[in-house]
Amino acid sequence: MNKAWRAACAALALLCAGQPALAAEASEQQWIAAARHAVAFGKAHGLDIVLEVERGNGLSGHTPIGVWNEDGRCTLVVSARDNPTARRLEAMIDPALLDLFLQGAAMHEVGHCYRRLNGYPHNEKLLPVVSWIGPVRSWFARRIRTEEVFADMTEIAWLARYHPEHYDAMVGQIQQVRRRFLEPKHDTLAWLDGARRDGAIDAEGNIFALAKKRMLRYQ
Repeated sequence: MNKAWRAACAALALLCAGQPALAAEASEQQWIAAARHAVAFGKAHGLDIVLEVERGNGLSGHTPIGVWNEDGRCTLVVSARDNPTARRLEAMIDPALLDLFLQGAAMHEVGHCYRRLNGYPHNEKLLPVVSWIGPVRSWFARRIRTEEVFADMTEIAWLARYHPEHYDAMVGQIQQVRRRFLEPKHDTLAWLDGARRDGAIDAEGNIFALAKKRMLRYQ
């Protein structure tokens, strides 16, 4: 190899080293695998929950994963294929943490399922007939935020118990996503900040009990 060629290779190596890491991008199968893990966890803890896979962005808010409940059963829906929201979300996540982040997102929905099957059903759409009333809108926003807090704290408790070595990094990723898509009904940052300060507290098997305890902290 001559000197000119070696110099060109060295310059190319330096250029590549200066480029940012490629953004993470999950396949539909990675989302499904994460959802299956969460469904298995939910069933093991007494929840009637099943998995359904859809194509496109049909879920509310184009979220790649969500949960429906009817007749005492939850359906965890994955809608990641051909869903641009899934791609935008994945691009925010450290590639090394992507699979774990997807599992955590699915566990967030299991938190919703737990609440809904234990006496706290809710709908994220306010009836038009009362949507113009200020106090009703404020109450409704607080109601939705309560459920979002519980779901986030379920995910946090799950991370602390089963993945404590990644706890701080993962909470940081969740905080980043919440800040990017911040709105009053989904503003759980005060609870996430507190959980990050607390560190990986072990829920001793009952992550839902710890989620409830943390949910009540700032209410």
